[in-house]
Amino acid sequence: MASAAPQPDPTLPKRRTWTRFLIRLVLIYAVVPYVAIVVIAIMAQRSLIYRPTKVKSLSVEEFVDLDADDVQIQIDDTLSLHGWHFHGKSTAEFNQKFLVIYFPGNGGCREGRQSDCREFAELGCDVILFDYRGYGDNRGSPSETALSSDARRIWAFATETLKTPPDRIVLFGESMGGALATRLGAEQSKAGMPPAALILNSTFASLGETVAWHYPAFPFQYFLWDRYPSADRIGHVTCPILQYHGTADEIVAFEHGKRLFQAAPLESAQGIAGEFITIPGGMHNFISISDLRIPISRLLKRICEAANPAK
Repeated sequence: MASAAPQPDPTLPKRRTWTRFLIRLVLIYAVVPYVAIVVIAIMAQRSLIYRPTKVKSLSVEEFVDLDADDVQIQIDDTLSLHGWHFHGKSTAEFNQKFLVIYFPGNGGCREGRQSDCREFAELGCDVILFDYRGYGDNRGSPSETALSSDARRIWAFATETLKTPPDRIVLFGESMGGALATRLGAEQSKAGMPPAALILNSTFASLGETVAWHYPAFPFQYFLWDRYPSADRIGHVTCPILQYHGTADEIVAFEHGKRLFQAAPLESAQGIAGEFITIPGGMHNFISISDLRIPISRLLKRICEAANPAK
């Protein structure tokens, strides 16, 4: 007698159906939205990184209550950068006059940086503050390549138009501006014309590292067009470095600021040791130059002493 043929398991089709349903569910509600977020963020990244405030005009007469002049740099036939030149108060604190080139962060415009410029002016320093292209009353669109090129033009304005020797120029940068100041300082150091000092406020080691810290579940850091790898550049800076960072910085992790400083030379070519100042409880946008006035004054005095040693 022949044995009965095996009967198919009636549950198998149901299992396959449920498996396909679950896969489809994951694709529709997880994978597709995830990929869409990544693609949208990649395409819109510069509008997320650069957050300018646009103003029709930012004249000294209308917006500034300090001793200052309007200044302008012609980049090409269609683009010029507008800025302000603040004149420092007379002081006997230093035996030479310093010029601070101020590189702002990624948001706002120069109108919101007047208090910092006032602090430098009261120390006796002149200050030039240009808005980036696409910021304030400037046309154009920002990018790392474009802003770095503009930073070189600002350096040329300081040295050629204002006739300021490189060893009397202080580069100051906050957040993203610190990345631009670091790159410029490294370039000028390698060219044998280093600035007097590099001062950094709440600056990241690299933009990719900061992006990964904010969005650990997304691979945004691998698709950045503008990376600002400051930790790879700061080792070439030969001038004195002063850096400060708040422990409660919610935009750039305190540890990232420390890593940037650890990548810097221990001391300058003149033998002035780098200094990292911790601001307990300091947040990203709430550290002013007034909090660092004493360390900045101390650094500038050391630079003067190194340039003119007692006989």
